[in-house]
Amino acid sequence: MDRAAHANDLIWRNHPRPSQLRQLRADALRAALREGKDATEIASRLGVRADDITWMASSETASWPSRPVTS
Repeated sequence: MDRAAHANDLIWRNHPRPSQLRQLRADALRAALREGKDATEIASRLGVRADDITWMASSETASWPSRPVTS
């Protein structure tokens, strides 16, 4: 949950890579939810509504691009 909160903070501070931070936040939120954290508790920590957590955790892209394999 700390990673999600920190990424969320940086997003709102106009970080130069918001899309990567959104992906990091989504990954961290999914992990917290898998660990049994309550969406309401997470939302309170991030300063958003509980309904927003589902939206924030959804993502259709990979967590981080993998490095190209070089020979």
